[in-house]
Amino acid sequence: MRRAVLVVALAACESTSSSTPPPPAPKRVAASTESNIHRADYVGPEACGACHADEYARWTMSLHRVMNANVSDPGAVIGNFDNATVHYAGGEARFTHDANGYAMTVGRVHYRVTRTIGKRALQEYVGIEDGHTDEVRLPFGWWPRAGGWMPQVAFDPWLAESDFHPYEPVRAPWAERCPWCHSTYAFEQRIARGSGPEHLGHGMEQLFVAEPKDDRLDVAAQVTTGISCESCHLGGRAHAKGGDIHFVPQGAQARRDAEVPHEPFDDERHDARVINAVCAQCHSGPSPRLADHTALRNSSEALDLGASPCTGIKCTDCHDPHRADARSDEARSNEACVYCHDSLADATAARAHAGPGHERTSCLDCHMPKIVMGIDRYVRTHRISSPTDPAILGAGEPNACNACHLDRSLAWTADALARTWNVQLDTHDWRDADTPVGELWLASPQPALRVMAANLYGASLPSDAAAKLAADPLPYVRAWSVSASRASAAR
Repeated sequence: MRRAVLVVALAACESTSSSTPPPPAPKRVAASTESNIHRADYVGPEACGACHADEYARWTMSLHRVMNANVSDPGAVIGNFDNATVHYAGGEARFTHDANGYAMTVGRVHYRVTRTIGKRALQEYVGIEDGHTDEVRLPFGWWPRAGGWMPQVAFDPWLAESDFHPYEPVRAPWAERCPWCHSTYAFEQRIARGSGPEHLGHGMEQLFVAEPKDDRLDVAAQVTTGISCESCHLGGRAHAKGGDIHFVPQGAQARRDAEVPHEPFDDERHDARVINAVCAQCHSGPSPRLADHTALRNSSEALDLGASPCTGIKCTDCHDPHRADARSDEARSNEACVYCHDSLADATAARAHAGPGHERTSCLDCHMPKIVMGIDRYVRTHRISSPTDPAILGAGEPNACNACHLDRSLAWTADALARTWNVQLDTHDWRDADTPVGELWLASPQPALRVMAANLYGASLPSDAAAKLAADPLPYVRAWSVSASRASAAR
């Protein structure tokens, strides 16, 4: 019988070093009898901070904490609710704030704003329509890079404009989608959702059995509105009393064909299967993909990492989850690369490997280029790969070399790889090999490639291409491209 294992398990990778010893086999211990998955097992972040003050302090400043917030929390709201108005599709949306709180009036529909979603790059809002009780995701969001209030179709590429009716009341409950990845709740709810007919989830929840429930989160039983300590560490009540703590759910029934890790916490935190499964609870969203299955939209980082040819690398090798700010993790990420590829830890060797003209190029620039649509900018792919991948190059799709050299063709790239790195590629069947890739991607039938190209060009986007993209039939392509032409893309 085929045994179920974590979907984020990593494939083998050949290290450049033969001297790095393999990690020791983890100690096996009996499964704990303590529960850490029920609501009564959770104590909240303040209890954790009583002992873990440094981690708690970093978390209070992190983006994880504000993935959801109550609108009444100090400083939670960043949008302009000072009687601001937006005109869209023949109607008007108005944003107000008074003694009764924040409100969004869209056409004739009036919502009392109750929660925020996100904060720095994009802030969306949750609210309740007058006369109703369900909280719903509201149709306009505050998008600083694009200039302020924008309709949802401008920043949400999954929503077709033909299906967007902002002046009609929203009826889809917020609790069926957003809070599953934006808040903290007892893990038993996640297991139940994963056991449902859709089998939703890519983390630890897939290893356990529970009675299926619907897709609506029991918001009233949340631990925190926002992602806090126990979203990753699970219920800490037993630990607060001096017992063990685990990333692996305790007190749940394992599926018959599942391999559930049973090891001490110190081994769990060094076990890539465990750590990456924790992150995969949320960072495994759907996305359009390239020929090698690289995701082109954010929130699929765990799936991309799991498909990468690097054994044992963990999300936490590059990211501090308590800080949860990817912009500060570049140096740490390069250090993670040379942990295995130690022959490149020497600066001279690294420069020689990068080749002439790449003095400021890092490991990440070539092996994790910025080709993924983030929230307000393009970010690095987590599909660690080689710039010489013939599947990508042959399909004329985004590659690390041409992400910088937009004015060059794939034939030029193949020649450069042959001359500098002695990589010989068969280009006989390559598509449009002699056309500058920037032109190809801007005109691609794949909207994700059109947007990506516009953002790689940034302020240097050709005026004729900018005009064409500004008239693109897809609203998110129009919005992202206009934004990209205003300032250089983050590179």
